[in-house]
Amino acid sequence: MKFKRFAKSTTGVSARTSVSTPDLPARPQSIGEWIGVIFVLAMFALTGAVGCLTILAGVRQLLSGEASIPKALVLIAIGLVFAAIGLGYFYFRYVKKPLWDAEQARLEARYPGQPWMQRKDWASRRVTHSNLGVTALLWVWNIGWWGALAFIGTVNRDKIRVALDESWWTYFLLGAFLFCGLIALRFALAATWAHVRYGRTTLRLDTLPAYIGDRFRGTVEARLRARPVEPLRAALICEQLKWIRIRTGGKTTSRLDVRELARVEREIPASLVMVSRTGARIPVEIDVPPASREYSLDSEGNGVRWTLHVDAPDSKQPFSCSFEIPVYARRA
Repeated sequence: MKFKRFAKSTTGVSARTSVSTPDLPARPQSIGEWIGVIFVLAMFALTGAVGCLTILAGVRQLLSGEASIPKALVLIAIGLVFAAIGLGYFYFRYVKKPLWDAEQARLEARYPGQPWMQRKDWASRRVTHSNLGVTALLWVWNIGWWGALAFIGTVNRDKIRVALDESWWTYFLLGAFLFCGLIALRFALAATWAHVRYGRTTLRLDTLPAYIGDRFRGTVEARLRARPVEPLRAALICEQLKWIRIRTGGKTTSRLDVRELARVEREIPASLVMVSRTGARIPVEIDVPPASREYSLDSEGNGVRWTLHVDAPDSKQPFSCSFEIPVYARRA
């Protein structure tokens, strides 16, 4: 699993780009890139160090009684967020990533010429969809945002009261910060509800791989309480993904360019959905367009990606999921 590979993107006919994010070159080729690498590493190291020091300060205040328990707990929570961001980066880049690369090399040697067997979920014929990662990220952001507001409000309570008395603009500024926090909290609660309601959705692959010009078959297993009233929608989408690196003022950033190459849609009659106590089974059969390009997404997130999207527009139980699927040309 690579970070760029699973970057969230929208689809459409025209090319689009995502929000620019700092990029760390795999092999710096110039002094400027080396400076960028050092800056990124130093930034995450500083973030982790600040988080650890904040945690220690909060624990010390909690044990010594220098601050109230809520204030100390808020300080500890803020420190945990910063420490998770800073130290988590080094853990995933220098501990998990080498393990992932070694496992990938082992699978490539075991299944030469069969890339669909080099991903564990494809090889097991079980591809999962879950918004747990997005939900966790939203809650981390909310904890950091509301924790920072609570900490600033506690420490600068008297100054804030004076500023509120002197200018109405302070009310507007305070309201803007609270409004942004409430919007983020609303998204976090919605994502949490969706995860609790639907959990993990699984796609069982009947065709491994799906060949270009043939038909893809699979079954989506979802936690639907009842058979949908309206037909479900299935869409098979082929996209060209390309990370573009841009140097501006000595700073290197990257953006994701997404271009839709093909799309096939069909309806799934609600009568075909089999509902039981454990959930629902949604059969999916959809033709793969001929003369298409096969799946070729590399570890850096560049190449062609095929995704299957299944949506239930039923207002009583709105449901949506997507899966990366193996689509390849026939080998000789």
